[in-house]
Amino acid sequence: MALNLSELSTMDATAQAELVRRRELTPLESVDVAIARIENVNPALNAVISPLFEVARVAAIFAELPAGPFGGVPFHLKDAGAMQKGQPYCLGIAPCATPITGRLQTPC
Repeated sequence: MALNLSELSTMDATAQAELVRRRELTPLESVDVAIARIENVNPALNAVISPLFEVARVAAIFAELPAGPFGGVPFHLKDAGAMQKGQPYCLGIAPCATPITGRLQTPC
């Protein structure tokens, strides 16, 4: 990858996806850049309370890229209403990390 963190940080998702399509950037490199950016700015923002970095890295390596304009580009998912099995569901409230099992649970 020839681009650095600051260059990728200023690109929109479609531009990053184009780099992935042209094989100038791998999905794993894209995830690693996103993780580096999170680690850089999150201490001040406290926006990512449940980092799933290893899950993202594994998905970037082994998952099939989705069709569409954003294939291969990582994204952040706010947990307000979006639940993922086995992951915390806390509506953005850090002390309320409740793992989701196979059945629906109510948050805090």
